[in-house]
Amino acid sequence: MPAGKHQLTDNEGTLLSLVQRLQPTTTYQIIKVYAGSPVSNYSTSKGRTYPVIARLEELGLISKTRITTDKRGTEELRCTEAGRRALKAWVKQIRPEHLLIEDPLRARVQSFELLTPTERTEWILETKRLLHGKLRELDAYGKEVDVPFKDFVHDNAVRSLRARMDWLDMLDLYLRTSDAA
Repeated sequence: MPAGKHQLTDNEGTLLSLVQRLQPTTTYQIIKVYAGSPVSNYSTSKGRTYPVIARLEELGLISKTRITTDKRGTEELRCTEAGRRALKAWVKQIRPEHLLIEDPLRARVQSFELLTPTERTEWILETKRLLHGKLRELDAYGKEVDVPFKDFVHDNAVRSLRARMDWLDMLDLYLRTSDAA
């Protein structure tokens, strides 16, 4: 499929955006950025990153240039002009699945009837403990990273975590005061 006809997936758009911001960069550097991010929702394992890069190169959205001084054969990645156009189209695109994101916590609560009241309370407390830890991790990460619109990106992640904590508080209150317990 020609690059002009290809709609980027969210994994492709996220990776291409990272190449655009870091260029020139290497696959290793991209994998390190993904590994260090507490907010990445995308599959970023080595086994999945390499095929996405290969696909983006095949589509002409990134270019690879071998680093001649590197004996390991490392290649620099750069976003091509076609890649920038595809990235711009990806940024502008809002799909229905972007509006109400998948939430594995919400999905688990749908089966709460399988848990005892004590197990439900323990689950809520443990989930909140983990969310507080993620919030601390996110705050530390926000101090060391610099991305475009960083304050807004960080604020969205923090608000998402806090909204989940508020939701858990409401669930806990409901379970304590209703016949559902």
